[in-house]
Amino acid sequence: MSDNSKTSEYEWYETLYGKFRIEKRRFGTWSSFGEDGTSIVTGGTRESVVEGTPFHLEGVATNWANCRYTDTYDGGVGGKL
Repeated sequence: MSDNSKTSEYEWYETLYGKFRIEKRRFGTWSSFGEDGTSIVTGGTRESVVEGTPFHLEGVATNWANCRYTDTYDGGVGGKL
């Protein structure tokens, strides 16, 4: 039985803490994505993302300093200027 899912279209990197793939993005940046499609790490070079993503996955898996994938921030300035 062949796997025709979207995951078979990418080169996957496996670590002890999960699998991820790398994709070139707008403006020449690179991003890594988990199996569920969640963005993990973005960097200026492919090599930095390949090296940084396993480090990040390990931090999340072992709860280094209560790691989270993302925090949402508002870009607006509150108050009167």
